[in-house]
Amino acid sequence: MSGRFDLPEKAEIDKNQLVKDLKNMGIIKGDHVSVALSFKSIGSVKGGPDAFIDALLDVVGSEGTVFMNAHTLAFPLSEIDPTYIFSPESTPPVVGLVPNVFWKRKGSIRSRHPTCSIVAFGRLAKHFTEGHDEHSRAYLPYERQVHVDGKFLFIGTDDRLVGVRHEAQRQAGLFIVPTTMGVQYKNLNGKVNLFFWVFPPCAKKLPEMLPKLEKMGVAKRGMIGRAPSLVCSAQLLDAITGILKENPTIDLCDDILCTSCREIERRMNLYGRIEAPRFFQRSRLIRRILYFRNKVVLKRYDHVSFRRRPTRKRIFHPDAVLEIAIRRFMLIVSRILGSR
Repeated sequence: MSGRFDLPEKAEIDKNQLVKDLKNMGIIKGDHVSVALSFKSIGSVKGGPDAFIDALLDVVGSEGTVFMNAHTLAFPLSEIDPTYIFSPESTPPVVGLVPNVFWKRKGSIRSRHPTCSIVAFGRLAKHFTEGHDEHSRAYLPYERQVHVDGKFLFIGTDDRLVGVRHEAQRQAGLFIVPTTMGVQYKNLNGKVNLFFWVFPPCAKKLPEMLPKLEKMGVAKRGMIGRAPSLVCSAQLLDAITGILKENPTIDLCDDILCTSCREIERRMNLYGRIEAPRFFQRSRLIRRILYFRNKVVLKRYDHVSFRRRPTRKRIFHPDAVLEIAIRRFMLIVSRILGSR
């Protein structure tokens, strides 16, 4: 869906229009809805993020719940920033304007997970946030969403199925590449600790499963303001998990230098199951080169150290220099053989 013709061009979108659009998408009173969005894709909203949040809360009513991810930073183990310490009370989300406003709204509750916190408001806000901390699974609220027959709403996110996609990958057994990230955080007692977690696999190809999910009746398309949007039923998580378990190759992107996808196909020995393998998946020599290249890349994640400005200083590290050299070599090979 590329556009919308019932709204005048450049006209402001008010709260009443947002309420109408949300209802047309199938959001009703009493719903428990997880929301991922690109706010700018909606258009010019009269009243800004607060008006959008008000519209959501009005539609689900006092018996419903709205939650959004409020994710924060994490670093490869060799590049942990010593100046960054997560606290759910003071660390702003890095996932957009609306979650930042929602986090500050009176009555909202934020979970304590050091990297994948959520913010919730409504009847089941405590249910979604309690126990979602350094000891829990990163995407626990999305599991809970299934158990309360909730809905997943994606607004202007290009079919990326934000949040729930990674829980589906975990349940499908795809968290097997040791890209361990770390961050400092404050626990309930105010003590600063280190938190470690395995970063999710690549999800670039997952939007391609949307037609299948629509045929299954799990996903429905619509518009919120000017933003192409999706609303999905509670069965979304099980549906994506089932598809990935049946055929993990659906998760593999076509980037020769994607460490996640190239390692998943190697570690799970998926080469014989790929429907239309690329040249680098057919060539044993290139697969071997990629294996050594990925070993170098993954060294960033296998030991803990602190760097005040990690992204700027990494280039002088010997492993980083080797990684860059291999990357350039593989790009040249890719250009030469890519058409074969």
